[in-house]
Amino acid sequence: MSNQAKVSSIDALEAFRAELIHYIEKARVALEDMTGEARRTRTWLDVDRTQHWGGQMKKLTKLLHQAEEELYSANLTNPRAANAIQKMAVARIRLKLDEAEAKMRVTKHWRQVYDNRSGPLLRQLEPMFFRVGQQLPKAVHSLGESIKALQAYAEAGRPQPRQAPPPSDIPSPVSPP
Repeated sequence: MSNQAKVSSIDALEAFRAELIHYIEKARVALEDMTGEARRTRTWLDVDRTQHWGGQMKKLTKLLHQAEEELYSANLTNPRAANAIQKMAVARIRLKLDEAEAKMRVTKHWRQVYDNRSGPLLRQLEPMFFRVGQQLPKAVHSLGESIKALQAYAEAGRPQPRQAPPPSDIPSPVSPP
């Protein structure tokens, strides 16, 4: 039985270490993308959609008041000839306003529900953040140290070539007097 270990796969360890470093970078980017998407969605609900539907409701309310005033004026001047087009305009604007109010209610609902639904899922990512940010870099460092130790061991196990003594016909360097 030999007292030496056969070290033949240091290259495989180095390749694994390189792939692990690559994985860490990809995983870090993916985790940051997921949390960023959750934040952007929350901002989209809180700011973008709320402002959009609020603005639509304000605009449609103003248009509805104008259309109702026009219809009222037309009814005052000639009650029998109330314009059908004006009535349809009021109905159309009222329908659009009702739709905008419904969209605003849905937005408010999702603003209330979003954190309850996304929070537990985001908390499930915390252990992965810890692994990718703390444990895997330690593993990369440990692999690097193991590779160095194995390389030193492999070098120590190789027979060193003998160095030949310098030929005698070459004069040794003499320092000037």
